Amino acid sequence: MKVKILGAHQGESDTIRFMSLMLDGRLVIDAGGLTGALSLDEQMGVDAALITHQHHDHIKDLPGFIHNRWQEKGLDLYCTDHTRGVLQAHMFNDVTWPSMTHSVTRHPLIFHSAHPGEAFDLLGYDVLPVEMSHTVPTVGYYITCGDVRLFYTADTRATGAANWSHIRPDLLLAETTMSSEYEETASRFGHMTPLSLGNELRAFYEKQDYFPRTICVHINPHHEARICEEIAALGRELGANIELGYEGMEIEV
Repeated sequence: MKVKILGAHQGESDTIRFMSLMLDGRLVIDAGGLTGALSLDEQMGVDAALITHQHHDHIKDLPGFIHNRWQEKGLDLYCTDHTRGVLQAHMFNDVTWPSMTHSVTRHPLIFHSAHPGEAFDLLGYDVLPVEMSHTVPTVGYYITCGDVRLFYTADTRATGAANWSHIRPDLLLAETTMSSEYEETASRFGHMTPLSLGNELRAFYEKQDYFPRTICVHINPHHEARICEEIAALGRELGANIELGYEGMEIEV
């Protein structure tokens, strides 16, 4: 499995993008930084999308992405029923943007329900939505392909939301939004810091007796330098491989 980070930040500028991941050029997870990271031909290569929740930095590029494709290729989009309701009420509503689901659309947007705890097959991947603790209904995705396993936490405080007894990823993509100096603020907004990430990794180790390779994403750019220092210290303390994700990063799992 080849993972490419299209957007790794909780912010956007000429050098950084909102959250978006791509697996093997075919499956995307979240669409905050999707269109600006891919050529039109690369966008056409995507067959399906998984969306974790409704927040703008995870869905921003969906309208443009689907519009770029509608004459040639539709999109199968998987999300919770709650997220679908938000997308159809506030984005694909024939007011701010066409619904893209009408029969007159040559290649429409097709919604599919992703229910927490109910795995499904998608493009040869086994996909398990996992309910996560955040300020709005959110799922992370545990994705298996053969012997390869990946878990993306999405935005979360993660205090007991992920059942580490049943998740054994080779690669953990964990949101780490703020530096530990802002631990209280991060908790209030349902996010993690290197401090809370360390707590989760210790809890994981207690269940599984290993530390997965961990890539930190959803980085607030104003906190990035400090987060980089803190996760380096955490990695040394735990003896774990913890890295900072970045736009264009490619990971073979």
